[in-house]
This record gives sequence, structure tokens and C-alpha cells, in this order.
Amino acid sequence: MARKKQLSKEKRVAIITLRNEGQSVQKIGKTLKVSPSAVAKTIKRYKETGSHEDHPRKGRPRVTSAAEDKFIRVTSLRNCRLTAAQGYQVNATQSSSSRHISRTTVKRSLHGKIAARKPLLRTSNKQKRLVWAKEHKEWTLDQWKSVLWSDESKFEIFGSNHHVFVRRRKGERVDSTCLVPTVKHGGGGVMVWGCFAGDTVGDLFKIEGILNQHGYHSILQRHAIPSGWRLVGPSFIFQQDNDPKHTSRLCKGYLTKKESDGVLRQMTW
Repeated sequence: MARKKQLSKEKRVAIITLRNEGQSVQKIGKTLKVSPSAVAKTIKRYKETGSHEDHPRKGRPRVTSAAEDKFIRVTSLRNCRLTAAQGYQVNATQSSSSRHISRTTVKRSLHGKIAARKPLLRTSNKQKRLVWAKEHKEWTLDQWKSVLWSDESKFEIFGSNHHVFVRRRKGERVDSTCLVPTVKHGGGGVMVWGCFAGDTVGDLFKIEGILNQHGYHSILQRHAIPSGWRLVGPSFIFQQDNDPKHTSRLCKGYLTKKESDGVLRQMTW
């Protein structure tokens, strides 16, 4: 169990001073931002001992000082993937203290977090995504509902639950130094194509074997466009990513022809 934080000697003196001036326990608590129970205990202890000093605390005293704890945390944040063992080695090398600081003590001073997983993106892709976001930031809800969102997804039958721990500050969850990059890779699983618009889903198609441009062209004809017309209506906005089979001459030409016929509008992605 963690130790309870004690009131400072200055606050204990202030409590007794205000009490001697005739203030109530509740008023002292509000003035000093201390709970009424802590105020009452401080007054009771002063009556019994006549002293403002700390009682001797049970258990083993702390090995590290507040400054050493801060040094351990700062060292860890400079390299968020630093393990407790590595932090112990750094502290032993750089600390001016002659006392032995164990690996467990270093670990207790740190707070590990599981690294978030995000797709590995090149700088150019990050810039393109930012441009896209700025172009669409003023869109209304009705405009977003007119988009048919589509993609293929592979559901792995076997996967890894391996966690990577990092130590980070507040607001650094998606910082590149605190991420575990992920990429789509092989493995046993089921591949499907699906779509949705607004709060309604369209067709879900199970893909057999390897999906090429001809298979995707068939999906556009039999599932994408019928789903768009059913969920949104004529001139719906069609979204797809820049997968090579999506941007093949066959599929691109087909979508461009449908766009000129007023069937759909293609979203730049």
C-alpha cells in the first residue's frame, strides 16, 4: 500500500495558529485547502504531543531523494523506450550519490505505458493527409453522409499480442517516438471488401485468393456502385484508397466514365 502524503510542518503550524484564533475546523480546512479530518487529526496530535514535528514513520526509509526521483524520470523521458534495467545502469553511472539504488527502486519511480500502434507513414503521406483534413474541415454532416467509404480488410486468424512498454508525458500517446509502427502483412486469415455511408452499411464481399485489378473491377460493378445508389443515391461520393489495383488503368477508367455519367463523384484520397 502506498504511503499517505503528510501535511507539511508549515501547514500544521498554520492549522494550530488559526485554531488558537478561534476558527472552526471546517473554516481552517477551506482556508488551507486541507480536509476537515486532517485538520482535526493535526489539532488532536498537537494537544497530545505539543509538537509540530513528524512522527517516526514505519518501514524502510526511502533510498532516493526527490531530486534523484526527478533525475530518473527525466532520464527516462529522454529515451521513452528505456527499460528499468537500463535506467538502473544510467542512474548508477551518472548519479553522484554513493548509495546503492536498486533496479526495483528505479522501476518504482517510472510509469510505463503500452505503446500505441499506428501505420508507418512517410513524411510526404503525412503532408498529404494534413492537406486533405484542411480541405474537408468545414464539411457539414450531410456532406459526410453522402460519402460511400470502402476498403478491404484482412482478419488474421493468428496474431501477436506482444506489448511494447514506453514512458511518455501527457499528450505524447501518438508521438512518433512512443509508437510501434504497424504494416499489413501475411498470415492466415479472411479477406473481405466492405463499405458504409453515414450510419448504414453496404455490401460485405468475401475475397477468395489474391485480389487483382480485374477482381476489384468486378467489386466496383456488383457491390460498390449498387451500394452507393442504395445508401446515398445518384452522384454519391466514392472513397477508396490508393492501392495499385484501385488506381489501375482498368478501374480508374471505369470510375471516370461513371463520374462523367453523373453516377458518382470520386474523392481525392
